[in-house]
Amino acid sequence: MRPLIALLLLITAGVCTLSDATPRPYENYSVYRVYIKSPSDQQVIDELLEQTDDYNQWRRGLEEFDIMVSPRAQETFLNVMQRKGISVKVIIKNVQRLIDEQGQ
Repeated sequence: MRPLIALLLLITAGVCTLSDATPRPYENYSVYRVYIKSPSDQQVIDELLEQTDDYNQWRRGLEEFDIMVSPRAQETFLNVMQRKGISVKVIIKNVQRLIDEQGQ
């Protein structure tokens, strides 16, 4: 009986450890509002969107564009926006936190 209890405890501990080690899908992904002033601004965004692992379109307007950016691409994204003179504002700092809050 003791070996069975020990085995169950090991399995339970393993499952808890594995579930904690798995990163959440959108942890630290951010959504930025990009202010489009010219066709060249739009072209910069369109080129970024070709990198589907790092960028995702959320909303597209005539003068504003919302884009989700992966954690690994945020520094590059902000550098490109600054270099091109494109104004941006963070509207969601952590997408996963928002998902978690809405799931409660």
